[in-house]
Amino acid sequence: MVEALLEVLPVQLAKFSAKGLRCERFVKVKTPSRLKLGRGVVLQRSSTLHCGGKSWSGYQGGIELGDYVVVGPLCILYGATTIRVGDYTHFGPGSMVMTQAGNANSNTRRSTTPGHVVEPVTIGSGVWIGAGAIILGGTVLGDDCIVGPNSVVSGEYGRGTSLIGNPARVAHVRTYENDSQ
Repeated sequence: MVEALLEVLPVQLAKFSAKGLRCERFVKVKTPSRLKLGRGVVLQRSSTLHCGGKSWSGYQGGIELGDYVVVGPLCILYGATTIRVGDYTHFGPGSMVMTQAGNANSNTRRSTTPGHVVEPVTIGSGVWIGAGAIILGGTVLGDDCIVGPNSVVSGEYGRGTSLIGNPARVAHVRTYENDSQ
């Protein structure tokens, strides 16, 4: 009964009726029409999902969460362009995915609409993203990757890669019995 009281489904998410969706208090979704949810998704308290669709991003963007994805408390997923997340991926508290960044070479830096660079992010299945980690635009994380707490990740990484640090570096690559060598 107490758990049911803690679960508040924002009006914006009610129309999705994703099977098994668990949405905790104070979750914010911007442009919810661009959010696709798999089964059993958990959006923990005070997380923010910005699904793009604004003029400065060329009306692009969107977030696709696979089955049984857990978005931890205070996470921010900023989908000015596409964020795709595979099944069973977990985002630790306060982690962020940022598909946009300011364009340092823009002639409009000193304006109310500075130039932006937007690049998609793809995160595979079974990925663990540690607390406070930041995933930057253009990043691709293969299945079963692990990102250490407070790491800042940019680039493409294959299956089973463990990343740590700022900037993130490869700490370990897991080998699989079925991988051909």
